[in-house]
Amino acid sequence: MNQGRVCVGGHDLDDGFRSVRLLTKGGMNLKEEDAIAPSQVWEVEYQPHSEPDPPHVEDVLVSTGRLLEQLPIGETVRLILAHETPWSGGPEEVFDGTVEGTPSGRVYVPGEGPLPTRSTGYWLPDDFLTRYMSFDKPKYHYQGESALNEFTWAGMTDAPDEIESGTLVRVSLARWFNPSSAPAGYYVQISDTY
Repeated sequence: MNQGRVCVGGHDLDDGFRSVRLLTKGGMNLKEEDAIAPSQVWEVEYQPHSEPDPPHVEDVLVSTGRLLEQLPIGETVRLILAHETPWSGGPEEVFDGTVEGTPSGRVYVPGEGPLPTRSTGYWLPDDFLTRYMSFDKPKYHYQGESALNEFTWAGMTDAPDEIESGTLVRVSLARWFNPSSAPAGYYVQISDTY
């Protein structure tokens, strides 16, 4: 994100794998230098955001947290698949089919809706995605037959050169974005791959 901030998502293991997006107790996104990374297990005290902004209904305000362990990637995938049903197929399937494409193919949820029930999830693409650079940011092009084919990388790890078909992909919606050269809405980003 901008100004050295990162959007951190996770799951509450004590609450049925509830999806959460971690904010400071003041409602800000975490800083890039905060010691948090994918596949970590943290003990966290939080409260739900008092004024959720759909589709970002997962927002929680964290008061304290401490690292417990780093999970192996296989254990992370096992946990995800035991509790989540990934969207499967082309980009038009993500976020329960509420997505559209800009004239250039960038995948987003229009601001006027309909809005999905959440802003995070998992996707099993039916074709591969290739990385390219645009304005010094990694992006991905979906190689299948779809007019919806462009995603921005928003992960905390290095973006892989290619994402193979059937790879478990973490997707999330950016906050409201109203660019001058594209439609306003919530743009779909790839946050990680497993």
